[in-house]
Amino acid sequence: MTPERDASGDQGRLGRGSASPAPGPAPVSPLIAAGWLLRVASFSAVAAGVMGLIVAPGVRGNASERAVVGTEWTSAALAYFLDGLLVALLLWGALELVRTRAIGVLPRVALVTAGAAVVAMTSPGLRDRLPVPLSLLVAAAAAVAAIAGGYVSVRALHTRALGGVLFALAFAAVARLAAWELATAAGERGSVQLFATSRIFATAGVLLEASAQMVAITWLTARSRAAGQLGSTAALIAAFVATWGVARGVHSGASPWQAILHTALADAPGVPPPYGLDAVATFLVPASLLLAFVSAAQPKQVAAIVATVALALVSRGAFDAPLRALCAVAAAQWAALACADERAMWRTLIDGRKARLAEEGVVESPARRGP
Repeated sequence: MTPERDASGDQGRLGRGSASPAPGPAPVSPLIAAGWLLRVASFSAVAAGVMGLIVAPGVRGNASERAVVGTEWTSAALAYFLDGLLVALLLWGALELVRTRAIGVLPRVALVTAGAAVVAMTSPGLRDRLPVPLSLLVAAAAAVAAIAGGYVSVRALHTRALGGVLFALAFAAVARLAAWELATAAGERGSVQLFATSRIFATAGVLLEASAQMVAITWLTARSRAAGQLGSTAALIAAFVATWGVARGVHSGASPWQAILHTALADAPGVPPPYGLDAVATFLVPASLLLAFVSAAQPKQVAAIVATVALALVSRGAFDAPLRALCAVAAAQWAALACADERAMWRTLIDGRKARLAEEGVVESPARRGP
């Protein structure tokens, strides 16, 4: 072997050994990667809620048979599509919760276990109505997940409002569970006093759901002046008009849209009814869907966070329905993951600062932007 070849070989080996490896692309945050799926699920949840809670029940007796069949078919198709999206989100979220070490063991176990229990128990509810004991277990499991997700997410600035929403909805679900159990016991025993106590819990459930929506409205108005403040204001006005339509729909001369709303939402207060808050309970149903749409449609925000807020609002703190329970658990899992994601935190803070500066007409200097 020639000296030149030895030198070149040694030089090549030394060069390969001493050179530092080329930096690869930064790993994608699971929260950012799942943003598109969360946003699609949030819009689908709003659509399924509108069809399943308002349109499909409202057209019965107020439209032709063809229209009734068409709306019911559309509602069922949206429900199946949403169920597939939510199950995929829960499986993805459970996998990420198992991998992460930034969240305590107990909240992770609660979120994963409650998610698996809700998925297993709600599967029969896609075709047939769940029996009452099973629906109560579903609501309890979803409430556990919401409490665990709220406990984790309130510790970070960018998910603190989301944690407040989850906490309020979880305790609203607990209050409604207590109201149902007490009302059932009152009916069996013929106890007027026990039924009055159940109405107190039902009233607390309505107030807690209203407080969750107020937290969401405050959070939305802080996002941006146009999409946040104007969007939430328009949602509240539309919900008020819908509530007025429910009240007017009882009259014989009501217009078709008022009759549809009355048929769909006249029983929104539920059993047992709250004390003096029947109109508020009716108002909260369309308000939850409209505010969820406003949250999911927020531009220039971390998609996973705004979509998670939307899923929590759609759940309404009434976790006895399968899809609402799945929405609550998905929101709880991804809220906990959002709290542990530092890149999502900085992106949320920076995007919020940019939006405020743009609304104030302030041009940020290059020196303050950083590299």
